[in-house]
Amino acid sequence: MKTALFLAVTLAGSSMAVSATTYQFASDRYMYNALVQVCTDTADDDRPALYRTLREYRISKQNAVEKIVCNGKKLMDFARANQAVRVTAMLQPYEDRIKGRVIIHDVAAPAAN
Repeated sequence: MKTALFLAVTLAGSSMAVSATTYQFASDRYMYNALVQVCTDTADDDRPALYRTLREYRISKQNAVEKIVCNGKKLMDFARANQAVRVTAMLQPYEDRIKGRVIIHDVAAPAAN
């Protein structure tokens, strides 16, 4: 009786471990596919495809610029290295936010009479 109970508990525990491992693998695979697609679209300088990919995987442009690394380079450096002019132009404002760059436009007031 004890052997049958021990076998049943062991079998139940191992089945839960397998499902957790399968979920982790699927999650890692999802992220891997997302990152590969973002890097591929960036290298191809395909701005509309990159925009669709970011929306599909629910990645904000700010997070993409801050956190995605392609071939050991930040996304913007990777885009510049691959001469992806359109993608760089699309993501430039988000990189400027990281640097804390401020642009001040001086507007002259009309002279009072």
